[in-house]
Amino acid sequence: MNKPVLGILGGVGPLATAYFMELIINKTPARRDQDHIPMIVYNDPQIPDRTAYILDKSRENPCPEMVKVAGWLERAGADFIAIPCNTAHYFYDAINEAVAVPVLNIMEETAHAVMKAVGQGATIGLLATEGTVSSGVFQSFFEKSGLTTLTPDPKNQQKLMELIYDGVKTSHPYNPQDFCDIAERLHNAGCAAVVVGCTELSVIYQDLADKPPYLVDSLDVLAQTCVRYYADHQ
Repeated sequence: MNKPVLGILGGVGPLATAYFMELIINKTPARRDQDHIPMIVYNDPQIPDRTAYILDKSRENPCPEMVKVAGWLERAGADFIAIPCNTAHYFYDAINEAVAVPVLNIMEETAHAVMKAVGQGATIGLLATEGTVSSGVFQSFFEKSGLTTLTPDPKNQQKLMELIYDGVKTSHPYNPQDFCDIAERLHNAGCAAVVVGCTELSVIYQDLADKPPYLVDSLDVLAQTCVRYYADHQ
């Protein structure tokens, strides 16, 4: 029987894509190589910056390139597609409509996971790019799940952007404690859970020796969703 093939629309960003593949491999209940999920990865770092376009529509639109990559993955044999980038899901509908295979939605899956963990009516902290926060897309999924969203104040939001763009994306040194401090502030402000809603921030989270129990990593959720989808469709 043919095994479902996962297509990964990667490069947004490149390091997050590598971490995503590792997460999938580590979460797969495999006893041998042949038990792992077949993957086709298109790591395309030339996709224009998503946040830049969301904040300023005069900038280059990344959607056509992402649609092209999704189509390539489908033609190459992908049976389902995942996008390890939260901000890219601002363009989810266009990407999903461009292909016939299912495109998993990291925001929707994360909202469902958080709601199951903390229950409806809870307040959720969101650590994400300025593009994701300003678009309101993630918040809309939380709202559908009966959750309220709290985001960092402008000063701490700027610190997050520096961690993402000046740290992880450039492979320059950064202080993981800055990330932890911002998350802790949201938790202390009443957030039952704090979502790591940017896959560059997921890189920081995955490297933490001690992971605060209130943090929910969207990249982790997407990887687990891929493993579950694969198991359900064999």
